[in-house]
Amino acid sequence: MTRDLSIIIVNYNVKAFLEQCLIAIERALGGLDIEVFVVDNASVDGSQSMVRKRFPQVRLIENTANVGFSTANNQALKLAQGKYVLLLNPDTLIQEDTLTVLKRFLDARPDVGAVGCKLLNPDGSFQIASRRSFPTPWVAFCRIVWLSRIFPKSRLFGQYNVTYLDPDAEAEVDVLSGSLMMLRKSVIDQAGYFDEDYFMYGEDIDLCYRIKKAGWKIVYTPSTKAIHYKGESTKKSEFSVISTFYSTMLTFVNKHFGGRYSFLLRVLLTLGIYVRAVIALFWQTLKNIAPPLLDLLLILASLFIAIRIRFPHYPLARFSVVLPVYTVVWLSSIYLFRAYHGKEIFHLKNVLAGCMFGLLVNSTFTYFFKQFAYSRIVVLISFLLIVASVSLWRVVYRIAGPGSRSAPLSRLRRAIIIGAGREGKRILNKLRSRPDMHYEICGFVDFDPHSIGREIDGIEVLATIDNIKDVIRVERIDEVIFSSDRLTNAQILETIIRARESGVNFRIVPHEVEYIVAKSSVDDIESMPLLDITGVAGPLDLFVKRMFDLFVAAIVVVVTSPLCLLNILIDGRLQRRAIVGAAGRALSVHYFERGLRFLRNIPLFFSILFGRLSLVGSEIVDFKPGKLSPTYKPGLTGLGQVKAREKKHALTQKEKDYYNLYYIKNQSIITDLQIIAKSLF
Repeated sequence: MTRDLSIIIVNYNVKAFLEQCLIAIERALGGLDIEVFVVDNASVDGSQSMVRKRFPQVRLIENTANVGFSTANNQALKLAQGKYVLLLNPDTLIQEDTLTVLKRFLDARPDVGAVGCKLLNPDGSFQIASRRSFPTPWVAFCRIVWLSRIFPKSRLFGQYNVTYLDPDAEAEVDVLSGSLMMLRKSVIDQAGYFDEDYFMYGEDIDLCYRIKKAGWKIVYTPSTKAIHYKGESTKKSEFSVISTFYSTMLTFVNKHFGGRYSFLLRVLLTLGIYVRAVIALFWQTLKNIAPPLLDLLLILASLFIAIRIRFPHYPLARFSVVLPVYTVVWLSSIYLFRAYHGKEIFHLKNVLAGCMFGLLVNSTFTYFFKQFAYSRIVVLISFLLIVASVSLWRVVYRIAGPGSRSAPLSRLRRAIIIGAGREGKRILNKLRSRPDMHYEICGFVDFDPHSIGREIDGIEVLATIDNIKDVIRVERIDEVIFSSDRLTNAQILETIIRARESGVNFRIVPHEVEYIVAKSSVDDIESMPLLDITGVAGPLDLFVKRMFDLFVAAIVVVVTSPLCLLNILIDGRLQRRAIVGAAGRALSVHYFERGLRFLRNIPLFFSILFGRLSLVGSEIVDFKPGKLSPTYKPGLTGLGQVKAREKKHALTQKEKDYYNLYYIKNQSIITDLQIIAKSLF
């Protein structure tokens, strides 16, 4: 029996995207007789069981190995019974009208063999891979040497992604994106299935070429839209990806144009491809070695300064051995403590541990190797300078540099939830219970104007989706989370388009699904990790925090001591206050009750010196027996205190609990510095 449409989805370890994709298909049926194939290439993320349980009507083909995109599609094509076939990536979100619009287009245009629609990046911008040209040597050359990017509007140079065409205009093109393409089944049977020589990239170009060669038209239409998540996040910068992508282009040229172009031209094209790949490898390597290279220069500079301080008149040649030995020891120590592994590059804990271990080793040299025993003072001064310099650039980078989002407090992303219904409330409560997910919910946005001003568990409905861009600007929003029970996929896409260029990240929670989907990332909001309240920060973190407290408190006490004595002489009185300490114990602190007002809290710095308080900690509250207490040391400032000032109102208990847990989870010297900065400025 012939069906209206066969949908083929090839999946590989993208369970959450696949689930969202299948939900979107269910909402887009439009009365069509549809069969859906999911071909799974040996995923290990539970995709197969999810499909069997949640979508029993889907025809699941389970491969025991990753056979590639082409082979997997062909498996389903051989079984497809639809008049039309939709090739669909699992990381694609279609509108409710996408299936019917594309089917009607093919019904009305018997000369068209394949049609594709307007694809959007997750930020609402147009995805230029929606339509392309065949990679002839000239088109490939423009792509390789970046002419297509430098002159995107040029008909001569911008042919690869036909960027000179209006994205909102229908056009006949050479190639459609394989992430979403509807074809006539009869055309596939005529032109042939996917060429299985293409494992990754290029198979859609090859298929479109054969369709055009068979006399059919291929058309791009903007009459419907879809989000393709991977389009924005797939940065072809790694050597393997670059070489695979351009080698596929070369395979296509040799297969279809081999007899039309000279051997010399193909050699030049091959050379260009591998030059681009080598440049990509060099750039990636440079980014990887930049942190240790910078540390190496700072260690050398620190040793040089230390030698000049201790031995200002000695010739540098006398230290030709000690300089490289000490440098290698310190750099190796930092490396051994995993300070150059992934996200650990910008963490001070591992760097400080490596520096301390290097100090121990280099100090030992002065006892056992006399040729290195110039001065332990040089070693000590070098250590102090190295710790200061290698820590400083990491602090600056995490607070103010391109990687500032990696700092713990910066990761607390200001978010709004679109949709103030039951699902929106469920998302709010889930996120409140997950401080490890770094969301600070600032409000709801709804489509019903009568909802404005209403509070849902203490969070206000701020505006309607018509004013989404203003809300993002005024509330300084980082994340927009859609609850899909109150909005159609078409409304979600229109809202994203309306708010594009706002610099926010758009996330979608499919209805009653425990995932937040965005770009190529997925957050699981259901599983609650066990949080060790008393043991999140390591011993080194606590040691650094304590040293910082002592350093600052000692300076404040020394500088203000004369003023404190003067304050006592002019009737300033020390008042005792019982507050809640760590673990709920009663704690006595003192402050000035009268006298100079700006000295009121100076006695609290004595409590910091004695370890009762911290510069950054939980809120200082009066002790009352039986009352819930903070789980960590009180502080003069803290994340909860900063957020209360930002919000300009007292925090609810739920908000306090959230910020307390967030601080415990992300406690570090960087977090403390950020909180202090926000408290002062």
